[in-house]
Amino acid sequence: MTKRARRMLALMDRATTLWHIPVVGRAKGRVIRRLLERHRPTRAIEIGSLLGYSAILIAGALPPRGRLTCVESNPYLAKFVKSNLEVAGLGRRVKVVGGDALRVLPLLSGRFDFVFIDAVKEDYLDYLRQLEPKLVPGAVVVADNTGVFRRDVAPYLEHVRASAGRWESREHDFGDDAMEVSILRG
Repeated sequence: MTKRARRMLALMDRATTLWHIPVVGRAKGRVIRRLLERHRPTRAIEIGSLLGYSAILIAGALPPRGRLTCVESNPYLAKFVKSNLEVAGLGRRVKVVGGDALRVLPLLSGRFDFVFIDAVKEDYLDYLRQLEPKLVPGAVVVADNTGVFRRDVAPYLEHVRASAGRWESREHDFGDDAMEVSILRG
């Protein structure tokens, strides 16, 4: 990750703490970075970008030829994400798509090997089902806020935890919240 991207994340950490804006943050960010370093994905997708914190984190940790697609439903926030990525020096590695993910995902071409889901909690399973045909074996799927919104994401958790061996899934607990990390078996 470049110094410019690290500086942008530090600035966003301070701002989001001051304004109480929910972003991934440092602890979850460390887990995501480790996953990216271990699995070395080259084509990632993020569903729900808010301010672009996790987009900067993911794009900054991808290998040189890695690319990220961000899907953000709010058009204003999509522009904000794009701007923050430019400031972080990562604009050329990331494509920001504005629109409802359930309508955008079927239109995306290609295959993905890393997914970060942090949008409408009740739609997590629908997002995954639309992406499953586009995932390569060994793809890593990270679902954020599975602790705080456990009831809302219950169908998603049931799918990745009890899918007859299709997924290897593990919860990462962060005290007040959790992330579910699932790997698609080949």
